Amino acid sequence: MHLISAFLLAISANVDNLAVGIAYGFKKIKIGLSTNLFIAFISALSTYLATSVGEDISKSLNISVANIIGSAVLVGIGVWVIRETLKRERKKTKMLLKMQQMQIPVTTRFSSPSSRSVMEQSPIIMTEEFSQEIIREFSYATYIENPAKADIDKSGYIDVRESIALGFGLTFNNLGSGIGAGISDVNLMVMTLLTFIFSVLAIMGGYVLGDRFTTRLPGLWAGTLSGLLMIAIGIYEYFVV
Repeated sequence: MHLISAFLLAISANVDNLAVGIAYGFKKIKIGLSTNLFIAFISALSTYLATSVGEDISKSLNISVANIIGSAVLVGIGVWVIRETLKRERKKTKMLLKMQQMQIPVTTRFSSPSSRSVMEQSPIIMTEEFSQEIIREFSYATYIENPAKADIDKSGYIDVRESIALGFGLTFNNLGSGIGAGISDVNLMVMTLLTFIFSVLAIMGGYVLGDRFTTRLPGLWAGTLSGLLMIAIGIYEYFVV
C-alpha cells in the first residue's frame, strides 16, 4: 500500500476525533494533554492489533487476491459507516420529533391546575426515557451531541479516567479499516504512528476550532466523511496500487 493510502486511512480514522474535539471546545470542556495522549494510544493500539490481524490473513493469500479482498473490506466498512451514521441520525430525528409532540400539551392546554400539573410532568418523564435511549444508541456520537456526558464530576475538565469510554468508542471504526489495510499490505508501523499523531492533532485542533469559532461538526458529517474516505481509499487500492 502506498504511503498516501496509509495517510488517508489515518485521517479517516480520526475524523470522529476532530468532531469530538470541536464539540468539547464549543462547550469549553477542557481535554488535557495526558487525556489526549491516552485516547491517541487507544486508537493507535487498536489500529496496530487490527492491522496485524489483516497482515496475518494476507499471508495465506496471493497478492492480487489480497488486494481485492483488502479493497473490498475498506469499501464495505465505508458503506457500513455511512449507513449506520444515517440510521442513527434518522432515529435521533424521530425521537426528537416525538419529544416535541409530547411537550405540545404543556403549552397549549390549561384546562385546570390539576391537569396542567400532570401534563407538565408526563413529557419530562418521557423525555428522560427518550434521552436514555438516545445515549444507548449513539456510542461516540453521544459525546458529539452531549460533550458534558464524559465530564462525570462536572469539573469542566476531562481526565484520563473519564476518557476511557470515549477512547474506546472512537476506536471502533479503526478495527475494520485496520484489518482491510493489513490485508492490502499496509506498513504496520507507519499506519500505527500516523493514527497516533493524527488522533492527537485532531482532538487538539478540533478543540481550538470549537473554542475560537464557536462552531460544531455534527455527527452526521463526521461519520459520512469518514465513510467516504474509506470508500475512496478502497477504490484507489483496487485500481492504482
